[in-house]
Amino acid sequence: MFGVKPVVKLVLVTCVAGLIGWLVIRARCPRAVKIKQLRRLLGYEWVEQNVVCADPQHPLGRLYRKSPESSVIRYAEELADFVLNKRAVKCDVPRLASKLKGEFVDTLVELRYAVFLARRGCDVTMEPTAPKSGPDLLAVKGDSYYVEMKRVGLDEDHTAVDAATEDVFTRFCSMPSRYSIVISMTRDYTAYSPQLKRSSRRVASVLKDLEAKNLPEATLYYHGPKDWVVREQDVRNMEFDYADREKLAAQMQEFERAGQARFVARFYDSGEQRDRTPVSLLSLGDNPGALQPDQTYQRLRGILNKKREQLPKNSRGMILLEISDLAKLMVNHYTLSAALYGDLVFSMTPAAGGEGFESDMSRKSNGFFLGTSRVSAVVVETVRVSAEEMTFTRKVYPTNNPQARVFLLEELKLFGEIAEGVEHLCFEKL
Repeated sequence: MFGVKPVVKLVLVTCVAGLIGWLVIRARCPRAVKIKQLRRLLGYEWVEQNVVCADPQHPLGRLYRKSPESSVIRYAEELADFVLNKRAVKCDVPRLASKLKGEFVDTLVELRYAVFLARRGCDVTMEPTAPKSGPDLLAVKGDSYYVEMKRVGLDEDHTAVDAATEDVFTRFCSMPSRYSIVISMTRDYTAYSPQLKRSSRRVASVLKDLEAKNLPEATLYYHGPKDWVVREQDVRNMEFDYADREKLAAQMQEFERAGQARFVARFYDSGEQRDRTPVSLLSLGDNPGALQPDQTYQRLRGILNKKREQLPKNSRGMILLEISDLAKLMVNHYTLSAALYGDLVFSMTPAAGGEGFESDMSRKSNGFFLGTSRVSAVVVETVRVSAEEMTFTRKVYPTNNPQARVFLLEELKLFGEIAEGVEHLCFEKL
């Protein structure tokens, strides 16, 4: 810059540096999705009134208000673009738009699996028997496959406990202590209720006392604001003194009274001071007492039995279950296997030669698959959402019913990843 004054040089350098900095920041910072394709699909006026408005009530609008550049918004825009421009998924576009407006989350499950199969080379038709009831998808690749789908949420009991968990967690997550707390409570201790607020205040009070006394563990039996007791051990595990009648009577009375508590909090010393107090909640249902075993696998069987009626007879039928909400219940491969293939049974028989016993694991014939020949496979889908992306896991469980249309190994792989330990249930291994 020969002949240029120093002041001008400074201004030019500053402008150039500022421009470069702005470009770098713009490149690195996520920007709001323009939702151009969603506007085309759902209607420009509807999007203005329900998505980009000041107080949106529609799920898509709430997502957009929270984070216009979120991975869910980007993915929904991508799906809309695929349907409108790629022509690989056949559908009644106005009907699809209407369903997205009314049942956004459930319809998104159907749409994304339709796009998933289309990207794998299938000719996909959404609602192939409409306006009559029937399966959600028809996928054709060599053979024809009918797919029915269901997003499985928490049932009413688990939803109530989940909301109460959030309430209690909020109350204790900022409270430092050495203890972790396990709370068992009946259904009447709902989230934000006066009962839960009062019992939570008592838990906080007991927690402070335990810190002062430095006890390794304790149990609070709470019957009401003025009716509660704390014991250093779980009363339900006490050893009875049968030699002393009066003491035994008192022990039996306390044991029975403890069993009637509708709210019980157990405190365990972790051995170190922590910034917050971990809390977990267990539901006792309508009545106090022993915890009931989780029945999620039976609920899944009931859902599957209802959904199979949507599939045509003598066809290659499939059901997809979207179970992301069940992660809080720790639903895993064993839960799904029990629902699909039957209850696991452990048996012992005398060993040959008369010495010892031999054990064996088998399944009852009460699994979903053995009750129907309409369903060749069940796909279990879970979704993880982060700020950057949505990731999907789709596990395929083939039927073990020889009367059904058994899929080839390559057919199973078309619909997702074959679940561990069931690869032998393909046509080639029969």
